[in-house]
Amino acid sequence: MTVSNQLVVPVTLWGRAAPTHCISVIYLTHDQKTIITGCNDGRICVWDFKDKQKIIPRCLLFGHTAPVLCLSHGSAATDSTLLVSSSEAG
Repeated sequence: MTVSNQLVVPVTLWGRAAPTHCISVIYLTHDQKTIITGCNDGRICVWDFKDKQKIIPRCLLFGHTAPVLCLSHGSAATDSTLLVSSSEAG
């Protein structure tokens, strides 16, 4: 197995409204300022949750080809910015 330190993540930006997003899994960061949702079509959405009255979409990530089933922190450190995701396809 070869591991590369170069990761390309396609990111999509949108206007005032986020696209339709049928949530299959949800993750709230330790600081409770960010919500990350996985979708049935394989997309992952990152949301800002700074104001308790408003959730703002930050970015939409594409990478899975099947429903996202699991989202988890990628490190034991509470201040980690790493996230791990898994889908039905692996």
